[in-house]
Amino acid sequence: MFKYSNLISRCANNVQKCNLRSLSFRSIKQLFSIYFRETVETAKPPYDHICQVGNPILRQKASPVDTKEIHTVEFQKVLDHLHKILKKSDTVGLAAPQIGLSWQIFAIEVTEDYVKDIHPSIRSHCQIEPFPLTYFINPEMKIINPEELIFYETCGSLNHFQAEVPRPKEIQIKALDRFGKPFCWKANGWLARIVHHEMDHLKGLIYTDRMFPLTFDYIDWDEEKCTNVKKDTVS
Repeated sequence: MFKYSNLISRCANNVQKCNLRSLSFRSIKQLFSIYFRETVETAKPPYDHICQVGNPILRQKASPVDTKEIHTVEFQKVLDHLHKILKKSDTVGLAAPQIGLSWQIFAIEVTEDYVKDIHPSIRSHCQIEPFPLTYFINPEMKIINPEELIFYETCGSLNHFQAEVPRPKEIQIKALDRFGKPFCWKANGWLARIVHHEMDHLKGLIYTDRMFPLTFDYIDWDEEKCTNVKKDTVS
């Protein structure tokens, strides 16, 4: 509702600037067409960037991968590209829809350097530990321990924001690896959170659908204030 009222108020401002006495239906229609028209992606998937909230693909349920395609060179290149964007974005998990492919695939990698940069107390509390690069194709997840752990999350598809999100303490996941071999794995704590987060992406969900709304926050606020102070002091 807020967005719609915002658009109408902007339309009214535009009308006033044009010295018109009334708010016409045509002007509203034109404004809505500007703000709601479909944006055209100039690049073809897989993208070299992470899709941001608003891209329709993030709200679609991903399709299963045809196992016959797994051993093709093209498919293997897609997996390598997914890892490339994961590393480029300095994140620990990435799903195929986030690079424009509505496929049931995600990758996880928690490096030792990533873990070392986390404060020991947080590392211990959240059970954060290294995990080698692993691809999950056509994954199926089962919650083993429904006890919820609450912690802040971020997402590459929602840059600069964070919120507290409840996630199950322990999960089990069955999937195919990058060579089509089935495997089963149990995860606790932080790794369970990552898996649950990425599984949501394959269902068209984002962490904002599960978050505690009042904890939703802009991460770079302090940095932005410092930047503004520097700008103000420039003569």
